[in-house]
Amino acid sequence: MNLEVHPAVQPVAFLLGTWRGTGNGDYPTIEPFTYEETVTFEHFGKPFVAYTQRTKGADGGPLHTETGYIRMTEDGKLELVISQPSGITEIHTGTRDNSRLEFTSVTVSLSPSAKQVDRVGRVIEVVGDIMTNELMMSAVGEPYQWHLGATLHRT
Repeated sequence: MNLEVHPAVQPVAFLLGTWRGTGNGDYPTIEPFTYEETVTFEHFGKPFVAYTQRTKGADGGPLHTETGYIRMTEDGKLELVISQPSGITEIHTGTRDNSRLEFTSVTVSLSPSAKQVDRVGRVIEVVGDIMTNELMMSAVGEPYQWHLGATLHRT
């Protein structure tokens, strides 16, 4: 089924599709690492984009996954809602500058067993068929800083 892109989704339609590539991560409480990432942005004819992300380690084993939605507000701003099986949920507000999206968490909620995360920021930028994304955070007593970065290619 081929749906027309909802008018509210048009400004971020450049995200739609599946993206794959590699990234690296670092944080004061862990050893630096590399990973493979797959991100999918889908549209179902409503004023939102569904998001799924999965990563694998260098050994091919699963590392992380998350799912969520990018929602468009009536005033042209963006909202990002993410849920992780680690017990963390994030709600962000965001802005778009051409094909660059910047999100800042307004709420990070934790299940009783989740690790402490206080603040998250995300930047997604698309140039042609290349996407870069970065994640910054403040967690487990550490100040807000860069944590992850990846370069992905549209498949």
